Amino acid sequence: MVSSSAARQRGAIGLMAVITLGMALLFLLLAIDSGRLYLEQRKLQRIADMAALEAAGQFAVCIGTGPQANAIARNAATRNGHAPGNPLHASCGYVQTGANSLRSFTRDDNRNEAIRVDVSNTVTTSVAAGVYALVQGNGVPLTTTLQAHAVASAPLPPQAMLSIRTTLATVDSRQSVLLNALLGALGGGVQLDLAGWKGIAATDIKLLSYLDQLAVDLNLTVGDYKQLLNANATATQLLQAAVKVLQQSGAALEVVTNLGKVALGAGNGTLVRLGDILDIQNGTAQAGLDASIQLLQLVQGVIQLAASESAANVDLPLNVLGLVNGRVRLKVIEPQQISSVGDPRTDELRVHTAQVRAMISLDLPLLDGIFGLVNAVLDLAAPLTNVINNLLSLNLAATVQSVLCLLGVPCTVSDIVLVPGKLHLDIGLEIAEASTRLNPAAPDTFSCSPKRLTTRNQSSAVKIAVGQFASPDEFFTNGTTAVKALPLIDIGTKRCTRLLILPLGQCEERIPFVGGGIGLRVDSKVLGSGAQERALTFQAPDSVPPNIGLKPAYLPMRTANDNVVGSLSDTLLGIQLEAYRPSANNSGLGQVLVLVGGVLDAVKAILEPLIKGLLSPLLDPLLNVLLKVLGVDLVNAEVGANLSCSTGRAQLAL
Repeated sequence: MVSSSAARQRGAIGLMAVITLGMALLFLLLAIDSGRLYLEQRKLQRIADMAALEAAGQFAVCIGTGPQANAIARNAATRNGHAPGNPLHASCGYVQTGANSLRSFTRDDNRNEAIRVDVSNTVTTSVAAGVYALVQGNGVPLTTTLQAHAVASAPLPPQAMLSIRTTLATVDSRQSVLLNALLGALGGGVQLDLAGWKGIAATDIKLLSYLDQLAVDLNLTVGDYKQLLNANATATQLLQAAVKVLQQSGAALEVVTNLGKVALGAGNGTLVRLGDILDIQNGTAQAGLDASIQLLQLVQGVIQLAASESAANVDLPLNVLGLVNGRVRLKVIEPQQISSVGDPRTDELRVHTAQVRAMISLDLPLLDGIFGLVNAVLDLAAPLTNVINNLLSLNLAATVQSVLCLLGVPCTVSDIVLVPGKLHLDIGLEIAEASTRLNPAAPDTFSCSPKRLTTRNQSSAVKIAVGQFASPDEFFTNGTTAVKALPLIDIGTKRCTRLLILPLGQCEERIPFVGGGIGLRVDSKVLGSGAQERALTFQAPDSVPPNIGLKPAYLPMRTANDNVVGSLSDTLLGIQLEAYRPSANNSGLGQVLVLVGGVLDAVKAILEPLIKGLLSPLLDPLLNVLLKVLGVDLVNAEVGANLSCSTGRAQLAL
């Protein structure tokens, strides 16, 4: 006989078994029901993914001509099991990375860099949802709407990046002085020492990080580079953004500090556009901006840009550079470009060096101390008198030994002397540009397999003028055409009488420049590569263009004349001495005359090596330093190239 206690235990065990079985069945139901919803959600997400990938892969558009994003996405979704009547919407835009390093999709029907597809599907309500609705006191919904979205980026186009490398891999004391002078032209009192400029020259900065930081500083949309390049900013704002990027990247403290000083020194309030020194084609993918640029190139470009917009001129005494008695004045016509990024299939990428006008003024030694020159000038009296008589219809006696003068009749004689005083010489340079570009219409512009990139390069003519300018403003306004002849020899006259019985004659006061004079004037072009562009091909084995983000491959720009402004010796070797008519007031040189050959050979033989010997040792090193600081080195310009090729397939971005 079973006790009542045992019977009660059997009842409790049975009840627990029933409850446990019920709970198991409930959890099984929830698991099956949740699994059903999970699979439905996964199926819907797969439909969204495939629709977005297919629309992006076919470069679908939302407006305009071409495959329509909604139609492409709908067809793809239907093939993958999405009912034709179920909701689906495709939108166009682009993906951008914010300051928090998170990516987001921005809708823009005018751009199809990325396609977003939103889909939904109605399924039977789950048990859990029904129970929850009952607990809340609501009616039990019979259906639940599932939603999914996917963002796919269109296949990345090939991306090319061009640059012309600055020759300031190292900075010496003369270059640092000129950099400070260029900065000082903007009104800043900041001066960096040589070590400060060297630190900036040895530092690189990430282009993408810089652009994003600048967009934040200017309160612009991060990732909208077209808007950023066209926005107005001050030079200080452009450089302060670089300071912040360097701080975030852990750059050396002294570099950050010195760049901050430069940013403050460039603050004259002039508004500039970053797009004038940086060329980023519209629609360039962020991967195409993941490159490093030399910090000094950015600083050079910004300072030059501010100087050109504010019409600031650099005025620097030459004795600062170790020279004496002279000045150099600069004006930036167009600043150099840092780099150009875009699609080589459609974009004509182009970068160029700076275009400047430079005026160098020198005070040369007295000519009358040159051995043999005075005698050579005196020997010109008789032949030049005949030439002047013929050209100007004058009636000059060759010497005071004239028959008329000997008879006591006053006669006009020529009096040829060196121009007294120091020789003030001006050299004007109009420096055009060295440029490199990609021509998307050419079949050999680029190839991804094998990797190859061909650029078209040209260095334009450089104009040089030697003589005198009325003022620096006249040169900066009118260029080398404003040069006037440098008077070297004054062909004057005086009236003299002499009697045969007297050993010496008597002459009245000398009138200078009655017969004009002999002047020096150079106004010529030193050709670069000529009118025809020259090709540079980056390819295996030595110059394969690396992906953007790596250091570029460099090739030297070939020129037709390797002495573009590398040495002025050859240019000065062709100095022409010319005879000039007297001016209206007989105070200087007028129009040039055509000389009889050989008349000036004796003086030219002395003056030409003299001028060349005085100028070349001064100008060659000065110009080399000056042009390199300005990013202009037409002889040694090197073109840098990068080329990134994608897989050619659309990819999910979000």
